[in-house]
Amino acid sequence: MKKFIKNAAAVGFLVLFLPYTATLLMNGKQGIHREEELPQLEYQVLSCLMQEDYSWMEDKTLDLMAVLYRTECVREEPQRDEEFFPEIYDKNYDRMYDAVMRTRGQVITTGGEYKELPYHAVSAGRTREGVLLGEEYDYVAAVDCPYDKEAEDYFRTYVISSQDLEDLLGEKFAPGDAEFERDAADYVSHVVTSGREWQGEEFRSLLHLPSSCFWMEEEEGADRVRITVKGSGHGFGLSLYTADRMIRDGAEITEIIQKFYKDTACITIP
Repeated sequence: MKKFIKNAAAVGFLVLFLPYTATLLMNGKQGIHREEELPQLEYQVLSCLMQEDYSWMEDKTLDLMAVLYRTECVREEPQRDEEFFPEIYDKNYDRMYDAVMRTRGQVITTGGEYKELPYHAVSAGRTREGVLLGEEYDYVAAVDCPYDKEAEDYFRTYVISSQDLEDLLGEKFAPGDAEFERDAADYVSHVVTSGREWQGEEFRSLLHLPSSCFWMEEEEGADRVRITVKGSGHGFGLSLYTADRMIRDGAEITEIIQKFYKDTACITIP
C-alpha cells in the first residue's frame, strides 16, 4: 500500500508541480499577478493552487493549502519544464493569489525536517495511522473526524454487475468468498481470495472507488454486487473537509496542522 500511495503521490506531484501555467508562459510573470512580482517559489505555489477547484474552501483553508504546497515544493525541489502546458483551474484566481501573499514564505517542518504531508478530501470518520505506510510516517496521526460524516461525499453506493467486476479485476470475484482485512479506521488494507491478494488501495483503484473504506455484498437473486463506500481519498493525514470546518469554527492553521501531524511547526523562510 505504501508503494502504491507513494507512486500515486509522485504522479500527482509531477502533474501539479511542473510549474508555470500556460498563462505564465504566454504572458510572463507580469501578466498574471495583480500587484507585485513574486519569487519563483511563490509562483509555483500559485500554480499548484490553480490546478484544483478549491472554490468551496474558506480563505484561511486556502492559506493552509498554500502552506502545504509550499512545503512540498521546498521538499521536492521539482524540475520545471517550460514546454509543459497544464490545464489550470483559475476561476478564483484572486483568492488564490491572496492566499499566497498572506502565507508568503510559510512552510511546515516535522521534527525540524521537511517531510511528506499527505492529505485527502474526506475521511471515513477517522484518519489512518501513518505507520501503515512505514515507520518513517509515524508522524502522521490517526484523528477522529466527525465533521466528515456531514460531507456530501462521505457516503456513496454503487451497483456493478458480476461480469463488469470480473472485467475490472481480471478474474472472477465473489465477495462472499473473499476476506477483507481492515485497519483501525475501517479502511480495507488487503483483499484476500483463495488464489490472490490485493492491497486495499490497489483494489479500490481497479474498481475506481473513491475510498478504500468499502463493503461489498452480492445482491440476492441478481448477478450483481452492491458496494458502499465511506470517504474520499486514501485517508492518510489531513482531511480537507474537517480542516475547512475547523477553520469555520475559529481554529488556526497551526492548530489544524498539529492535530493531523505530530511534532510540527510552521516557520517562515526567506
